[in-house]
Amino acid sequence: MNIKPIILRGILDSLPVGLMVIDPEEEIININRAASEILGYPLYVFEGKGWGDLFFDDEKNIDFNQIIIDIIRERKVNLQRSVSYVRSDGKILQLSITGSFLREGEEIAGIVVLINDVTELHKAHKREKIVLEEKSALHHERAESIKNLAEAVAHQIRNPVTAIGGFSMRMLNQLDQDDPNRGYLGAILDGTKRLEDVVTAVGHYTKLLQIEPKKVAISEVLQKAQVGLSPKEAELSRKIKWTVRSEPIKAMIDPRLFTHALNELFLNALEFCREDEVSIEMCVFEEANRVHVEIQDSGAGISEEDRPYIFDPFFTTKAVGVGMGLCRVKRIISEHKGVIMIESTPGKGTEVRIRLPQE
Repeated sequence: MNIKPIILRGILDSLPVGLMVIDPEEEIININRAASEILGYPLYVFEGKGWGDLFFDDEKNIDFNQIIIDIIRERKVNLQRSVSYVRSDGKILQLSITGSFLREGEEIAGIVVLINDVTELHKAHKREKIVLEEKSALHHERAESIKNLAEAVAHQIRNPVTAIGGFSMRMLNQLDQDDPNRGYLGAILDGTKRLEDVVTAVGHYTKLLQIEPKKVAISEVLQKAQVGLSPKEAELSRKIKWTVRSEPIKAMIDPRLFTHALNELFLNALEFCREDEVSIEMCVFEEANRVHVEIQDSGAGISEEDRPYIFDPFFTTKAVGVGMGLCRVKRIISEHKGVIMIESTPGKGTEVRIRLPQE
């Protein structure tokens, strides 16, 4: 069935995206109204013109021209790129270009180019990136302040604690087994041990090295973090039921530090679980030039009163603990110029969302 030219023109002009058809001799044989408006030329300008006549000598749009050249010269199919384009009136657009061949048997009948103006979306992504980078910078600055304070406090505590613990142990060894003072000295030693644990945890936090990013598959890091938690499962006699949905995404991360951050998050879910089994669901995907890592567990959740303080150093609800785990996690994510957000409902589990820049 042949479609009348006027009907075809109506269909083409009703499309919300630009469409241009180029014949094997590189002449523009059809273009719709959306494409002419995006490119900044009236429709009649394209009549009888070749691609090169209009665009090839335009030095402002080298990347834009290169897409068409790649399609024509290298016969690439479904080539898609996002490039900037400078119109003749000086307006700068961000365009998404998709090009494909039209074939008639074994012969090339022409090339179809789809042009979509994504300028506003691109601007929104840039604004979001700037906001996230500023937020990350603030987190980094706060982390550095905490680091410096923690270093100073640990330095002031370390020597007195060592002296108290050492003298207490010496006195304890000199007392008879039935001496009532042994209980007091034991309490002093327990207190010094807790202070030593705090100093050690602070030392680990302050000695977190600057990240050494590599292009790494996120799925490999997730798998390594899962394996690293197996000994803790055996120790606590609990089991984790894993559900992982991960796109084949690579990101610039420090695999050692990022694995450590994931381990801390998984460990929290395991330790706060009220049952013998906890479910941890992980999802990794790419959106708006960001890598998203989302972790949902079926643990005990976090109370509304505790939620504002979970990233603070030394805050913990564990019977035995120092409270530097999530503080370290936040610092690691911040060092990667990312952000971490935690939402939780008591009794229903916790959701962790990590966003990382996609280079």
